[in-house]
Amino acid sequence: MPPTERSKSARHWLLPLLALAVGILGMVAVWLAAYLHFRTPSGWLALVAALDIALMLRLAAAPAGRLRAGLAVAGTAAAIALGYWMMAATEMGLLLGLTPLESSQRLGPVLFGELLRHTTSGWDIAWALLALPLAWRLGR
Repeated sequence: MPPTERSKSARHWLLPLLALAVGILGMVAVWLAAYLHFRTPSGWLALVAALDIALMLRLAAAPAGRLRAGLAVAGTAAAIALGYWMMAATEMGLLLGLTPLESSQRLGPVLFGELLRHTTSGWDIAWALLALPLAWRLGR
């Protein structure tokens, strides 16, 4: 029985979506390690996240076009958001004696916003905003 066109399409996108998830989680880990080492948000890593996500999608043979570019932008935005969330959670976890994962599950949006406001500079936000069109360009 030949596979249907729909199942071929689903299998065709399985590897790129897995590569996207690995790229996001890997970038969050790198960003958190840089934060723990330098004790600064290192906003410039948003550009590295854009490069990493776009490269992962290309290596996973995602078809070129708007969909791959959109996935690169969404993946970059997710890596930036999760990276900043984990930085805030780690900072609170160190104060309260919790692991970063435990703290990230207990961190609320209001506390996250306050911690983000106090730790980031205008440059960190500028790097994050610059990373999104870069991800689009590299993802096409």
